[in-house]
Amino acid sequence: MSEGKKTCMICRKEKAVTKCSGCEMPLCTNCACLEFFGYGCGTVIPTYYCPSCARDPKINPNAIFKGKW
Repeated sequence: MSEGKKTCMICRKEKAVTKCSGCEMPLCTNCACLEFFGYGCGTVIPTYYCPSCARDPKINPNAIFKGKW
């Protein structure tokens, strides 16, 4: 996030440090939902989503596993 000091679009209080991988909304560390995706042979990619995109299986493939346990 090199566009200057942006504010998190969820809480509107903290400085945004990343963007949602689904909608590109600026997010702070408290509001970003961290997901890990395995790719290839041993590669793990950290991905951040806003709460809405984190629950959407069309955007986040791991969303289908949330709330089932």
